[in-house]
Amino acid sequence: ERIEINDDESTDHFENIQSTNWQTVRWKPPPAGAPLTGDKHIGWRTEFRSMEVQLTDFENAAFTVLVVLLSRVILYYDLNLYMPLSQVDENMRRAHKRDAINTQKFWFRQTVMPKVSERQSRDGCNSCGGDLSLQELSISEILQGKGEFRGLVPMIMAYLDMIDTDTNTMNMVCNYFQFICARAAGGLL
Repeated sequence: ERIEINDDESTDHFENIQSTNWQTVRWKPPPAGAPLTGDKHIGWRTEFRSMEVQLTDFENAAFTVLVVLLSRVILYYDLNLYMPLSQVDENMRRAHKRDAINTQKFWFRQTVMPKVSERQSRDGCNSCGGDLSLQELSISEILQGKGEFRGLVPMIMAYLDMIDTDTNTMNMVCNYFQFICARAAGGLL
């Protein structure tokens, strides 16, 4: 590999460092040489990488809808889902165990909504700030909530309600989420 690289012209160094841990989410920088402003600027992208292909079209659609809507909710509510990589790695180890959906709990932030003062003071360097208290939750609890943690699905449903989603779309999304939540609770294979 090339060591002496101009980082203004190539993203090779970044890609090499990033590739050491990208099991669930990958950052994709703008291509080297791409315009930094204007209509042609594509900016940084985030790629969710955590799902396998499901057995049916319905299952694939359900998880695709979940990921797309979750990405909208993360952006709209400015959710802070940052966690130490050691916890992400531990979650991956637990997820690979047999019957993990029923037997394992996973590290997740207790507080994902930013405080008003955090929103106003973000400058990129302290975007990991705020309460980094973690708790162990089942996948069902992460999706549906537990205690003061509202859950990702209720946040998505509140967002859909706020943007006045039509009844047919809401019914379709509810069917998808009922399936996902039942699977997360261990009720479906």
